[in-house]
Formats: sequence, C-alpha cells, structure tokens
Amino acid sequence: MSDQTDKLKNMWQDARSNDYGQSVDTGNIITMAKQQMKKSIHLQLRTILILLITLMCLAAFFVNVAKLKETISHIGSGLMLGGLAVRIMIECISIYLSNKINLSETALKSNNASLAYFQFRKKINGPVTISIVLLYSIGFYMLSPEFSLYFSETVMIMMDLSYILIAVIFTWFIRMTIKKETNISNEILRIQNDLNSY
Repeated sequence: MSDQTDKLKNMWQDARSNDYGQSVDTGNIITMAKQQMKKSIHLQLRTILILLITLMCLAAFFVNVAKLKETISHIGSGLMLGGLAVRIMIECISIYLSNKINLSETALKSNNASLAYFQFRKKINGPVTISIVLLYSIGFYMLSPEFSLYFSETVMIMMDLSYILIAVIFTWFIRMTIKKETNISNEILRIQNDLNSY
C-alpha cells in the first residue's frame, strides 16, 4: 500500500483514539480519501489507455495484415476485439460510478453510491475479468487453423506457446492492478463507514 494510504490510516486511527473530546478533523480525512479515489480512477484510466491501444493495434492487424477468410477466424477475432471493447466500456462505467460518490454527502447518500461502485468493481475484478480473458484466449486459438495455412508448424507451435507466456504475464499484471485497486477501495470504504458512524 502507498505511503499516502498509510498516512490516511494513521490519521484516522489517531482521530479515533483521541480520548480528550477533541473534534476529529473529518475534512482532512475526507480530502485524503478523495485523493485515494482519484488514484483508483487513474488506475482505471491507465487500463483504458492500454486496452484501447491493444484494441486499435489488433483491429489494424486484422484489417490490414491478416485479412481473415475463415468463419472460425472471424469468430476468434470477434471474441478478441469484443472482449477488449467490453472491458473498455466497463472501465468507463466504473469511472462514471466513482464520480457519483461524494464522500462529504450525507451518510445514506454516500453509502449507497459507494456500495454500488464497490459491488460493481468486485464483480468486474472477479468473474467478468476471468470470462473476458478466457474468451480472448479462445479467440486467439481459433485463429490457429487459418494461420497454419500460411505459417510452418514450427512457427505455429512457437506462436501458440508464446501466447501462454503472454497470457501468464497479462494475468499477473491484471491481478496486481486488481490487488492495488482493492486495497484502495477497501481503505476508502472503511474510512467512509467510520466517518458515517460519528
């Protein structure tokens, strides 16, 4: 977790353990929680940029270089491009939902917006992401029969095996991003719940 998240945690714990009846500096805590939310949005924007570049490169490859003829190849390329497009749309929806959260609003309003956002992200970071990666991988291997008409068996084996390595690296990157985002989200939700209990 980042230094800022640790600072936010320490600040909040200091405020909670204050036994002298002094008021909690909720404004400063809310400001720091908002900064954490911005950090989460920046992660999502970075993901959108990476996915958009990948989508454009793949689309250009399928249109200009590998002009596919077989139906199975068209389905495969559709799964790959469609998976990326769906994930981009999901990230855009996430940013929209996160912008609806106002940590300084009333507890009920703020909690409802936060819960909608965090539940949405939980679904996205779990089964939806796994499904998209699986469909993308299936789509990639659906291109193999047509590519095998143009490439030698050795090249095809290398291509198919190299995808496994790329998929492992990609999955690791996704897991790290999800872990980072989940830590930020959990911290924001915990602080918000604590603030609302005052």
